[in-house]
Amino acid sequence: MVAMQPAVDHDGALDAAYRRTCYEVYTPTGLLVLQVDTPSAALLDVHRQLGVGVSAFLTAWNPASVAHSAAQNAAAHERLCQRLAVLELAYWPGWGRDPTGEWPPEQSLFVPGLGLEAARGLALEFGQNAIVHMAADAVPRLIWVRT
Repeated sequence: MVAMQPAVDHDGALDAAYRRTCYEVYTPTGLLVLQVDTPSAALLDVHRQLGVGVSAFLTAWNPASVAHSAAQNAAAHERLCQRLAVLELAYWPGWGRDPTGEWPPEQSLFVPGLGLEAARGLALEFGQNAIVHMAADAVPRLIWVRT
């Protein structure tokens, strides 16, 4: 997710920023770019190849959409990687990028096979406002986890 203003504003600028973000996944076969509410045949192929019906795009950067230092973000990202390892979940690296360049990119993770409730729980654990979750239809959806 992109670093924004601290208020959780589901109907305004923060929501719009999350929706315009390009969610980049670095797969073993190349770059996969996901957009909220846009079906992805490539994602469907990834799900089929991995034998999963769901996936999630998570970040630990900039909790509550408040900018943190590079060191804080790197430490949070490492904690998220460790947490996924404890849960025995595979993941691929990614970035959330604002195509307008208004907001800085955020290092992220694509987690195949991660269900919605587990993804929400991780997002809350790492102080995030929202996640991008993909179900069997391979449509990335913005899911708000904080109100």
